[in-house]
Amino acid sequence: QVKAETVEELARRWDIPMTQTVAMGDGANDLKMMGVAALGVAFEAKPVVNAQADVAIRYSGLDALLTYLQ
Repeated sequence: QVKAETVEELARRWDIPMTQTVAMGDGANDLKMMGVAALGVAFEAKPVVNAQADVAIRYSGLDALLTYLQ
């Protein structure tokens, strides 16, 4: 829950609409954070996280995320 609240707080502080936020995680403890962001990205994550993420990056580097941000 703390990670989700942090995403929301940083978006407010920097005047970023929540529709423009991205959260990335690899474990179940990241799911709430990924849920509050507009785009939830699983990176080399556990199966439960891959299943619930908007995007799952399994076999590439973080540069693969650029494809989804365009």
